[in-house]
Amino acid sequence: MTKIVPQVADRETEFEKRRGVSRLEVRHGFAQVHVSQIEGDVMRGRLFVLEAVTNAAISIDFLKLSPSGMSFLVPEDKGEEVERAIEPTGVHFSIHSARSILLVHAVNIRDEEGMIASLVQTLIGTGAEVDHLGDMHDRMLMVLRTEDVERVAERFQETLTERVS
Repeated sequence: MTKIVPQVADRETEFEKRRGVSRLEVRHGFAQVHVSQIEGDVMRGRLFVLEAVTNAAISIDFLKLSPSGMSFLVPEDKGEEVERAIEPTGVHFSIHSARSILLVHAVNIRDEEGMIASLVQTLIGTGAEVDHLGDMHDRMLMVLRTEDVERVAERFQETLTERVS
């Protein structure tokens, strides 16, 4: 005879990941491209820039639209190629090299009350320059200057250790 055991909502099963931050991941080797002050039809200007980048066969990540332009990441070694591709479009742009991505992995990060706010509060408290901040259902990503990323990751690690203790 099979015994039915009631499921307890707070109990984790073996295949579930523990709630809260599970790990930090750092990725180096990026440049942040900012396109701004597009005049006239902003959407058309964005498309013109994206077409130029596509024609140069340059991969982009973390595209973010702004009221007068957009920003995105490219591999750092493609910075000069991006510049050559975008310059003929005539838009105002800048490229900031030496950028890294810090990923904070946490199951259901959006559902954990206050978690995103707490992570952003910790980030701001480090004084690091933040180029981009975004979240997905299981992680938060931050684009930072490479010189700041290890210090920020260490601060997150300290904060997480303090919460567990």
